[in-house]
Amino acid sequence: MTLLCLAVMLVTAADARGAVPADAVPDAPADFRVSFQTQAGPVVQAVTVTGLQAGERVALSCQNCLGQTAVEAEAAGARHVFRPKLRLNAASRLGVLVVGRNFSRTRAYRVTGGRLELDTRTCVSVAENRRVRCGSLTAPRPWATMNVCSPSEVGMRAASPSGGRSRDAVAARFRLQYAEGARWVDVPSGTSPWTALGRANRSWQGGYTFRFNAVKGRTFRGVAEFQWRRGKRVVRTAARLTSPRRTAGFSSSVCAV
Repeated sequence: MTLLCLAVMLVTAADARGAVPADAVPDAPADFRVSFQTQAGPVVQAVTVTGLQAGERVALSCQNCLGQTAVEAEAAGARHVFRPKLRLNAASRLGVLVVGRNFSRTRAYRVTGGRLELDTRTCVSVAENRRVRCGSLTAPRPWATMNVCSPSEVGMRAASPSGGRSRDAVAARFRLQYAEGARWVDVPSGTSPWTALGRANRSWQGGYTFRFNAVKGRTFRGVAEFQWRRGKRVVRTAARLTSPRRTAGFSSSVCAV
């Protein structure tokens, strides 16, 4: 199993009933650190991951290894320790993955001279399940939030940053999901039409409200999809899960009714 496949599995299987409140989960993980407790072989007895935030999903995987080759957990604080007792060889690849709300980071290691050395770092957009530049995690980026929450109306708002080309236009649409046990499921007919926001050289906000007949006992989240268009051609896309504290008034990652 590749590290990117593991990231996709964690994203699609993310537990909607996490122990940490949804709004407390960070949008993107910080650049975490990894240390190993090893014996000759090498045999990895413990993997310590630091620089975490509570609510992030953290996973360990190892290809071409003997032992506990895949394990994941929800971080309870800044530090998490795995004790997999892995036996590695020259073909082994060990990866540590940390998943926030909208982005994940992976550190991959290989055996060099009998020791584990950092091989690659990668970042993934959760809503899109595709790799992105890790530098983009700290740059201005699109966002979405739940800003209307009642038994009869559930609404989202989204924003795109400035910095694009004036000849490009930005459009957005909104998709609603509900928690079904540990999974997130698309609401039937819960996708809005595309809405034009404005020219890409300026920042814009837009929103959409879904109306219901007094729904109860549901927890919703939203996905905002963005397109940057040059005439009729789409030149860039992005997607974001709803996150909290984006606007004045009610602004949350989820809506529970």
